[in-house]
Amino acid sequence: MSQAGTLQLPDAHGYLDRVIGELRSLNTPQKNTLVSVLEYLSDHIRATRNEIGALRRDGAGNQMFSSTTDELEEIVTETARATNRIMDAAETVENVASTVGEPIVANVLMTAVTNIYEASAFQDITGQRITKIVRSLQSLEEKLASLASAFGPLDGAASAEAVREGDAALLNGPQLEKTASSQTDIDALFASLE
Repeated sequence: MSQAGTLQLPDAHGYLDRVIGELRSLNTPQKNTLVSVLEYLSDHIRATRNEIGALRRDGAGNQMFSSTTDELEEIVTETARATNRIMDAAETVENVASTVGEPIVANVLMTAVTNIYEASAFQDITGQRITKIVRSLQSLEEKLASLASAFGPLDGAASAEAVREGDAALLNGPQLEKTASSQTDIDALFASLE
């Protein structure tokens, strides 16, 4: 492959800046339009590099969508758990309904149980849709990482991340199960304070 074929965007950006500098040194009136277009292109590449750099990682060093996909996967897991508990409770009601002597009461209970079973189908549909979203986010993150790699290393100022402060730094929602402290950890913390 030729050297021009392996040129990455940081190299291309430097090359573009050199061409602009050489064009400015020419003494022809036709250069102004071309210089303006190339300057616009150079500024656009620089702005795009900065924007992609801001997408690379959050303040904790995680990929942009990793925490989002973790949260969505946790929703699927917790929804499945809640649905299983609902189904277990409905099964208990169904078992009790079969022992009730009054047919009207038994029919009311069985109708309610049937409605619970039918309504619980939301969990499967929700899980499938959220899983599709997670896959899309993961694919997008891979593509952004590839694009960010093509832009090469960024200046220190361009890669600086916004840091949340005050209440915004505290608003993290419920902990994910994989990162949550166990009751043993909490007990140990309180024991260490005594």
